[in-house]
Amino acid sequence: MKIRKIQQYIMSEIDKLHVILKRGYWVQVSPLSRLDPENWIAAIYKRGKKGWTTQDCKMEFSTPKEAYDWAFDYINQKYDI
Repeated sequence: MKIRKIQQYIMSEIDKLHVILKRGYWVQVSPLSRLDPENWIAAIYKRGKKGWTTQDCKMEFSTPKEAYDWAFDYINQKYDI
């Protein structure tokens, strides 16, 4: 039961990534080099004519989920996706 919920959550996040990619945006979430406390960084990219450019970046998230949530909310609010 728990595995199924995790699978459903992962698929919903992948669906969000597909939507923003079709609109020309991408989100990258990566760990920072500190392990104690563990921190994550999120970057938002926009596809241009010659490549991808960074639109915004934010650090100091406690979990990757927090970073993705921030990025999706930011894109939805700023770019109305």
